[in-house]
Amino acid sequence: MKNIITMTLCLLVASPAFATGSSPLDKTVMNIFELGIKAGKSRQYDEVARSTISSSVESESGTLAMYSLKRKDDLNQAYMIEIYAGKEAYKKHLDSEQYQAFIKRAPEITDKKSKIDVTPQFLGDKRIVQNERTINNLVIVDVKPEHQQAFKNIVIAEMSDSLKLESGVLAMYAATDAKNENRWYFYEIYASEADYQRHRQTPHFRGYIEQTSEMTTGKESIPVVPVFLRNKGTLQFDD
Repeated sequence: MKNIITMTLCLLVASPAFATGSSPLDKTVMNIFELGIKAGKSRQYDEVARSTISSSVESESGTLAMYSLKRKDDLNQAYMIEIYAGKEAYKKHLDSEQYQAFIKRAPEITDKKSKIDVTPQFLGDKRIVQNERTINNLVIVDVKPEHQQAFKNIVIAEMSDSLKLESGVLAMYAATDAKNENRWYFYEIYASEADYQRHRQTPHFRGYIEQTSEMTTGKESIPVVPVFLRNKGTLQFDD
C-alpha cells in the first residue's frame, strides 16, 4: 500500500496540471503578447502570423503551441499566446528562420508590441484542428490575496475536469502575472459556441463559480476571435 501511495503522488506531481516542485510545468515558458496592427495591414499581419505559427509548431520540437487572436471590437489589436517546453526551446525559436522573417516584416505591419510576463499555473490541451466553428476566450481575474491558494486549487480541479470530461474543450491554460501573483490570465479554446455553452452548464464549472464568487475583486473578459491556432496537443491528462 505504501508503494502504491508513493507512485500516485509521483504521478500527480509529474502532471502538467500542477506547478509544484520539479514539475515540468515549472520549466514551461508561456508568453502573452499584445500587438497593434497598422491601419490597412490586417491581411498582411494574418498572413505573416499564419506562416510563422505553422513553421514554428511544425519544425520546432520545443514549440508546443502558438495562437494568434484579435479583439472582436478592434481588429487592429492582436494577441499572440505562445507555449514552449522551456527557456532553451524559446531561445531556439527566437533564433529560427521563421521568427527572423517575422521580425523583418514586423515594422511595416505593426506599430506596437508589449509582453505580459506570466508564470504558468495550469496548461492542458488536445490537438487542435481549427475550423469556422472554433472559438476562444481570454479572461483576466484578480484574486484576493488571502484566497490565492484556495482559488488555485479550485480552478485547477475545474480545468482538469473540463479537459477530461468534455470533448468540446480543446485547451485550458492559466497563468499568473509575474509581477502580481494575484492577477490570473485564462486562455481557453472550444470546438464551438455550443460546446462552450454546454461547458457553462456542467457541475464542475458551476461549482467553480459558486466556490470562488467571494474570492475575486475583478474580472475582465476580453472579446477575442481566433485568427490562427496551432498546437502539438502534448499537454495531456490521464482520462
